Order: sequence, then C-alpha cells, then structure tokens
Amino acid sequence: MKSSRHGNPKVFGLVLLLIAGLVVIAACGKKTPAEKTSEGILSDMVAKATEGKADIDFKSGQITVKTPEGKAVITSGGGNWPADLPEDITRFVAGSILTSTNSQSETGRMWTIIFGNADADAAAAYIEDLKSDGWNVVMTSDLSKGTFTQLQKENFSIQLSYSTDEKTLGMTVILQKSE
Repeated sequence: MKSSRHGNPKVFGLVLLLIAGLVVIAACGKKTPAEKTSEGILSDMVAKATEGKADIDFKSGQITVKTPEGKAVITSGGGNWPADLPEDITRFVAGSILTSTNSQSETGRMWTIIFGNADADAAAAYIEDLKSDGWNVVMTSDLSKGTFTQLQKENFSIQLSYSTDEKTLGMTVILQKSE
C-alpha cells in the first residue's frame, strides 16, 4: 500500500534511472549540439513518464529533478572516487574509475561508480574484502556475460555488476534513510 504523501515511488525511481545514464553529459561545461539534443530527449522522456509532473534543471555536473514525490539531485564526479562516500566502504583499486555519480532524495542517497580495466578475479577478491569488513551477501547471480552481487550492512546496500565482455565493474552504493 502506498502513502498518498509519497506518491508513486516507481515513477520517481524511473525518473532517476532515465537521468542516471545522461549525468556525464551534464558534467561537461560547454555543451555540444548533441548534448543539448540529449537533454531535450531526456526531458521529453521524463515528462512522458511522469505525465508532465517532473521539473528538471540541468546545471554543469548536476541534474535536479522535482516531482510531487520528492526531489533528487544527481551529481557527476567524473573519474574520481566520490568524496562524500562513507570512508568505511573499502575502495576497489584494481580498476580505473571511468565515471562516478551520486544522487540524493528524500528516501536516501545513492552513489554509482563505473570501473574500467577490471579483472574478474579482482572483482571476486573485492567481494571477499567487503565480506571480511562485515558486509553480508544477500544475492548473487551468474549472468551469461558477467556476475551480479548484492551486499548489505546496516542501512547500506552495495550492488556490484561485473561484465566479462567489457571488463567493467559497476558499483552502486545505496544508503536508505531510517524512518
């Protein structure tokens, strides 16, 4: 049962997913015509998904989305480890950071980091490091071209997706606000 105070969380989540793919565009100071077109397409997609109930503001390195369900701010950090990621989360150092983003909404925070040149064995060793730091594996799945693992610790969740073809590791850290 959903609360009318929070609206439809699926719509708000969809808005965030649509935007997350284009955060890198917003990180560029001077926008190319293709980037401006991408922003227009994204705005149209979000407007359709939310039946015109979302307001999007593109700024250099930041996208703000406001819907009746709440507000989210998504920031691109380029190729750096997010400075505001909690220090007790062990860094994955076996790959190079291609991009990082973070978002904040009324329900919590989310950081996403994409690593290139990541070795499958190093990704598996990283999961073991997290487990030794007190993280619990709550789900793991072998996919046709990689693996997916989700770990949990207190209010935090880490999702790791490894692609064998691309040799990339996608890491999403989610902090759920306590009610």
